[in-house]
Amino acid sequence: QYPAGVLHSDGGKLFCTSCNVTVDHKNGDFMFQKHLDSSIHRKRKAEIQSSTATALLAKKQKKLNFDLTAVCCANIPFEKLDIQKLCKFFRPSVANGGVIPSSAQLRREYLPKLKLPSITSR
Repeated sequence: QYPAGVLHSDGGKLFCTSCNVTVDHKNGDFMFQKHLDSSIHRKRKAEIQSSTATALLAKKQKKLNFDLTAVCCANIPFEKLDIQKLCKFFRPSVANGGVIPSSAQLRREYLPKLKLPSITSR
């Protein structure tokens, strides 16, 4: 009756997944609901959701930086990313676009880690 991820069991005891505290299940649903309605539970659940959202945003930002570095390796000079008009375009138009690093940072931090196909001379 509770959504997945709200409660879990371990060693015959029931735990609140967010708070990691035991929840009395002998008195029925009343104690479950009492805990779920408590301010401590709501606060802890919000903290977990916030940290998860922050981690997801950081992961998306890192992917954007790698993708942007890879695109610039296709004969687009990295310095073009430093042009003010292009930066103004990225801010509202691209998810996480307001925090695109400078060309120097992309070159220093992301280019060495990027796995590009090797180019052989013919």
